[in-house]
Amino acid sequence: MEHYCEFPNEFPEHKFHQKGIGKGKYVLLVGESPAPNGWRKSGKACYSPEGKLLPTGKRLNELLTEFGLSVEICGFTELSKCFVGKYRKQLQICSQKCWPILLRQLASSKYKLLVILGVETLRIFNFISGLNLQIGKLEKALVGNKEYSVLAIFHPSPINPNGRVKNKEIFQRLQTSLNKIIME
Repeated sequence: MEHYCEFPNEFPEHKFHQKGIGKGKYVLLVGESPAPNGWRKSGKACYSPEGKLLPTGKRLNELLTEFGLSVEICGFTELSKCFVGKYRKQLQICSQKCWPILLRQLASSKYKLLVILGVETLRIFNFISGLNLQIGKLEKALVGNKEYSVLAIFHPSPINPNGRVKNKEIFQRLQTSLNKIIME
């Protein structure tokens, strides 16, 4: 395990925070924690150390391409900056301690839309923020001291057998609303 949550004020704002570019600067994808073979080793969200786009990144790009976006140009961060590996019970504790880091990352950018990746990430996000956001609903929410549009989706990992189809339905249903947010 790698813990960064003990001293959140000393954690560099740019670590595990890919800032968006172009219209991707308005969208922040929020995962749960750094993956074992993702950007902990590669330094780039959704990429392997060998520079290959990981399956989760490919699935995200399937959803984002229609909006002229991709994981390469959207903002990306993790709720917990710690690598918890098999110690899943640590995820909520680490996420709570890392919350100030997330708030600093939000404040340092022009995000309008937060896309929460996965049921567990949403559960923890709701717990820490005091919100009651739901999967598949585009909602306005106050996070820190700013209002964002927030969309929680099923985790795009291929391990989630139904996530791909359900996420495509969510993005198709919300296409007009999402376009308005991204283009404002």
